[in-house]
Amino acid sequence: MAVTLSYGIHACACPDNTTEAALLLAAAGTEYTGLLRVVNLGSSTNTYRLAHCAAAGAAESAEWLAYDTEIDANSTHDYSIDLGVAEEIRYKSGTADEVTFHYSGTKKVTS
Repeated sequence: MAVTLSYGIHACACPDNTTEAALLLAAAGTEYTGLLRVVNLGSSTNTYRLAHCAAAGAAESAEWLAYDTEIDANSTHDYSIDLGVAEEIRYKSGTADEVTFHYSGTKKVTS
């Protein structure tokens, strides 16, 4: 069994709408260890939601890590999130084009 490790930016989004969406899904044989950074590019306070889901699809109530969390203008919030196989990170921005989501870290692929 071969294991490959790589480090880098694995997902990023600056949503142009306020709909819940997937940021990153760990495929079969893949795990992630990393940092998710939420950045408010706007000049006023915004809100966001962030979920760590056990499977792909809309987030369940218990899976939300941050729910309508306020983020000040030009500020950053950091979350340390590890993803196992089939787990997913989902997000929702309270304002289009102002809140960004970046996930970087180590990707482990077993084949």
